[in-house]
Amino acid sequence: MLVAANLPDLGQGALEATLVEHGAGADIPLHAHAAGQLSLVISGTLSLSDKRGWWLAPPGRGIWVPPGVEHTACYAKASVHIKILFSPELSKSFPAHCHALAVSSFLHALACEALSPPHGEGDEKGDLMAKLIVIEATKPRHDVGLFVPQGRDPRLVRVINRLLANPSIDETLEDLSGVAMSSARTLSRLFVSETGMTFGRWREHLRVVKAVDHLVRGESITQTAISLGFGTASSFTTMFTRIMGTPPARYLKDFEKPRRPDAENPADRPTRRS
Repeated sequence: MLVAANLPDLGQGALEATLVEHGAGADIPLHAHAAGQLSLVISGTLSLSDKRGWWLAPPGRGIWVPPGVEHTACYAKASVHIKILFSPELSKSFPAHCHALAVSSFLHALACEALSPPHGEGDEKGDLMAKLIVIEATKPRHDVGLFVPQGRDPRLVRVINRLLANPSIDETLEDLSGVAMSSARTLSRLFVSETGMTFGRWREHLRVVKAVDHLVRGESITQTAISLGFGTASSFTTMFTRIMGTPPARYLKDFEKPRRPDAENPADRPTRRS
């Protein structure tokens, strides 16, 4: 069932920022927004899925959702994020599809400032804030995206859904051909043509994204390695480092001290709980 988000009426060139809290296990059903939405994760994680695939945003990352794009969201851990809604005009500056991004210190500071009421400055400050946020959020940055692409072909979708639910299994394409009701050769071709990755590369990428989710939720490296089907923590660390460019322990340090907006008067910052 598609749920239409109940959003404020944003004027031309306007944006609205809100601090949002979700409890652990919160699950948002399929819905679409009338306005473009940028969610910047402060603590916890945001997991978002649409027809293109699955995104994971830990602290220091964000996800852009264009107006009208149907998606679901879930929060495995109690989470806080800054939600910024953009007018249709401003939304044109962003990609036409869901997109993950690394949140720079400047973008984080801008988002925190956008949470504050205007205090009588009028529209001038809001317009400048909106332009700066758009410029900073759409800057190209080199970052290994925590995104797992989905397929379109029903045969591939069946296999991907099985692996998403059971990332630790070591089934080969021959093993999975029965699930797909197709040959291993056809499955191999579908992975490359529809996800842009070979089967082996796609599964490694899935395990890395799942690993980040486990680590941010407090699991140790050894626990994460075991739950994802690795024989040793060493083999997991080697794979993680090769794909992410840094060992998991060092990668995790980015999230140990989540940057949460602090207000002199918390009542001045609108907070929504779900």
